[in-house]
Amino acid sequence: MKPRNWLFLVLIAFILFSAARVAAQDWKQDLASLFLQNVSPAEIASFLETSFDSLSQEEKPAASLILAFTWHRANNLSRSYSWLARFFEDFRGEGVFFDFLPRTVQNELWAYLRLWQSRYPLINDLAFLLPAEAETRLSPPDNLILAVQMANSAFFKLIFEDETLKAGLLQKGLNTISLESGPFLRQSGVKTFYLELKADDFIIRREISLEVSLSSEVILASTPQADITRRYRVSLLLGDKLLAQSQSTFRLTPPVQVTLPPADGRYSPYGPVHPSGRDSQNIGVSILSLPAVIADLIKEFKAKREEKEKTPPPEIKREIKLVYLNQTQRGLEKMTADLKLEFKGYQAMVFSLSSP
Repeated sequence: MKPRNWLFLVLIAFILFSAARVAAQDWKQDLASLFLQNVSPAEIASFLETSFDSLSQEEKPAASLILAFTWHRANNLSRSYSWLARFFEDFRGEGVFFDFLPRTVQNELWAYLRLWQSRYPLINDLAFLLPAEAETRLSPPDNLILAVQMANSAFFKLIFEDETLKAGLLQKGLNTISLESGPFLRQSGVKTFYLELKADDFIIRREISLEVSLSSEVILASTPQADITRRYRVSLLLGDKLLAQSQSTFRLTPPVQVTLPPADGRYSPYGPVHPSGRDSQNIGVSILSLPAVIADLIKEFKAKREEKEKTPPPEIKREIKLVYLNQTQRGLEKMTADLKLEFKGYQAMVFSLSSP
């Protein structure tokens, strides 16, 4: 490319960049001017809403909070809470600046922000809680444990298929919610449920998808057993004349054979007899050997404590794999369930007595 063409492109880029900076400064100056002129909050919010899409990503957090604030001053809680949710959910409540506004408005905005930083029911994390145990289970898990990390306390409802599964209070910090696994492990697919969080009259409804993928492998095929049946016939005779007759067929369960070890004739209500023949409940220790016994007990206690401390803590993951055994008509199957949690969307609402 010729140097002349390069110069032309650089000039165009500079002009566009300058125009963008001027536009960015224009909306800030116009907004500050509206506040100084005591224009109604609804008009200020409407002006900023029309300019929002053209703002840069760095400017949108501050603009969304200003919109929540101005709509709140206009007594329009529905639109105020929609922008408040956007500020916390999309921008995580960060990246705000108000230095271009009048000082009194800045102070009110900072107070409004601090208020909702201490109230907003923000979910810092939502995942599965995995206990520290063996990878393969002997049976399907009875429950799925959800770990919910909250920035502030909030009342909650967990809804699945228009039914409230759980409800209560989530405290600030780590919380757990236990769900019966049955409805989620029946078949592969995507299950959608909703987590509603309430603070004062503000409600945020989070849509959460649970993707379930099931696979199985027969590790011990069942062997067909011959049916054992019995037929019974009852006849009512008068002399040689048959008056009535009834016949029934019963299918019997195959007998279970259990081989027991031979008895040795020695029994104790306290467990197996000690090989030495001494009473295990009445064994003494010599006074001379007492210090050595105490030292051994201390070592054993320390060893058990160290072993306990080495136990890995529970894991928190959004994607987990459950492996368990399941008895079906095909036989003993090794089941693998891949589960994945994902946030899909949210909706802000105003609480009222008519709310469901």
